[in-house]
Amino acid sequence: MTKTCFVTLAVATIDVPAARDSALPATKIVAAIAMLVARRDDAGDWHFALERQAIGAGTGEDALLTWATPLMPDAGTVIGWQLPDRVVGPLLDAAAIGDADIGRDFLDRMMALVTSPSIDLAIGHGGAGAPDLATVCADRHIALYSQSAGHIASAWSFGELQPLTNQVSCEAIAVWQLWLAQSNGHAAAASDAFADWLANQSL
Repeated sequence: MTKTCFVTLAVATIDVPAARDSALPATKIVAAIAMLVARRDDAGDWHFALERQAIGAGTGEDALLTWATPLMPDAGTVIGWQLPDRVVGPLLDAAAIGDADIGRDFLDRMMALVTSPSIDLAIGHGGAGAPDLATVCADRHIALYSQSAGHIASAWSFGELQPLTNQVSCEAIAVWQLWLAQSNGHAAAASDAFADWLANQSL
């Protein structure tokens, strides 16, 4: 039986500028999502699962939402970096512009999750004005594979999904490791269990 559940969320987005010949505002397209789920059972044992998915240009964001909805835990503590702007906001926008039923199902699940206790690790580093995640991770000696916005946009444009899933997977892992590193020694068991799990993953 699960006693504790943490869900680390990461997304990759493509910036779409405002259209010059219409009233359409600038927006972001969600190109990839990763969820790192960490569960501790009643015996104190930790279990981890990393789910990730990406889309290329020409595939609607509904495909990502349909994939993500059943995988989101019913309850848990959400962890992320600049959650409102970099994660939740783009996901809310994606749910609002596609199929109404798909969007509603996704929003029901996501809002039940993110309105539970949520941890935005950027708050302790300046919130919206925080340094980039790679800089903060480097200060903690946490490796973070991070691509430029141009590389992400190019991969999305040409339907190269592996770089996109790599991006969000590595970010979710790095955010979780940053959370453990900032726990002041209280997460030793989780850190050891995660290190063992990660060593056996092919990412």
